[in-house]
Amino acid sequence: MNLLSHTLPIVTQSMTFLGETNSQTIVNSRLGFIFPNGSIIHNDSGVYFQTSTPVPIRVPNSCDFATLKTRIHITLNLTYEVFLDEIHYRQPVKETCNYFLFQCMQLKNDDDVNTMLMCNDQFSCVGPIELLCTIGRTLDEILNLLECTMTHTHDALLYYNGRWNMPRQNNFLGYAFTGKNPKKFEILSGCTIDELKDLIKQVALKGIPPHEIHESQTLRQLFFRQRGRFEYSDKVTKYEIIELKTNDEVYNVLVQSNYWKKYEPIEILAVFTKHVMEMEDDMVATSLNNSMQGLFFCFSCNFYLIECKFHFPLF
Repeated sequence: MNLLSHTLPIVTQSMTFLGETNSQTIVNSRLGFIFPNGSIIHNDSGVYFQTSTPVPIRVPNSCDFATLKTRIHITLNLTYEVFLDEIHYRQPVKETCNYFLFQCMQLKNDDDVNTMLMCNDQFSCVGPIELLCTIGRTLDEILNLLECTMTHTHDALLYYNGRWNMPRQNNFLGYAFTGKNPKKFEILSGCTIDELKDLIKQVALKGIPPHEIHESQTLRQLFFRQRGRFEYSDKVTKYEIIELKTNDEVYNVLVQSNYWKKYEPIEILAVFTKHVMEMEDDMVATSLNNSMQGLFFCFSCNFYLIECKFHFPLF
């Protein structure tokens, strides 16, 4: 097979290290090419890298792993929103006198970089150093992209002063909300936990509990019915109940909504404090219960005294 398994672009741009001239850089380094987020292709020669446009790089002769990563980062003009995940080297291995095979070697430390430099010295006839780099996005960048793709509003369904139960298990596993007069409403993207509480209180029907909410009641707890896939079956949907307490938890709900919105709206259960009338009813019921217990106690005592007189008459 040919020594050069694929063609690399001609380098026309000048690359210098900090504080060096072009000639010094050429003397103190060797030519390489970066294949950013490329592919590893297997053929008769072993492996070769493929990408849309390989990027030239000068690799210092005295290079360690940290320096190589920094050099790649600068050459590719990577921002703080992405990071260099993996680096692979297309390592030549001599098979016969005029033929070479290539294998993929991942660079993880200084020893691996030193091996790469020695291979390039030993087999300089095969061409420049070839490096395939995988570039990942940071968590902040992923969240920013999600925010860009998120809809401005999210359909939601409110159950207030209800409860959740575990109904008959058919097409889903887990819990379902029940409540009086479920109310449809919309949640804005970027909504915080406090804003969500204010929105729910505005949306809930005003009136006399328990079917409606009185203005004197305050929101005590929020619960979200989280949809997910059942690990043992693709045809069964699994639901869990998650209490919403923080802004991050509300944000996660809105992010998940972008995926599940084609199936159903966001389902939220709101638990309000008891109304004054309900508290008075509870107090009346408690007082009545205590009175009944007192009457029963008096009746029991009188019955006991009568029974004692019957068995032990006084003379």
